[in-house]
Amino acid sequence: MDSSFDTQQQAIDADMVNKGWIPDWVPHEATDLREVHDLDSNTSALAFAKPPAIPLQLPADCQATTFNNSNPVAFNRHWWPSNATLSASYRVFRCAPESRKSVFVAINRTEGRVLFWRTYAR
Repeated sequence: MDSSFDTQQQAIDADMVNKGWIPDWVPHEATDLREVHDLDSNTSALAFAKPPAIPLQLPADCQATTFNNSNPVAFNRHWWPSNATLSASYRVFRCAPESRKSVFVAINRTEGRVLFWRTYAR
């Protein structure tokens, strides 16, 4: 299922945070949220923009890693960057697994774009 929201408040109003598809740590100032999830597999992907001056408060269990040590996103969407872009332009974090799925966050080096994905463990 695909959805998009202009603001984080719209995503909250659509109950996407309570349902767990959009993490509660996404800043209120987030815009241009694009989300896709699969109810059967519990895999998901999220991309959003945020003002670079707004710090991102990731969960304490998220630890820096490299793109090469991440698991691939389970979806192919036009709004998701290529592997080459992810590797060159994003800092990647591995977070605690959820429902036996690997969880990753990637932050663009300019701090303006953030990705979150829950995918199959390798």
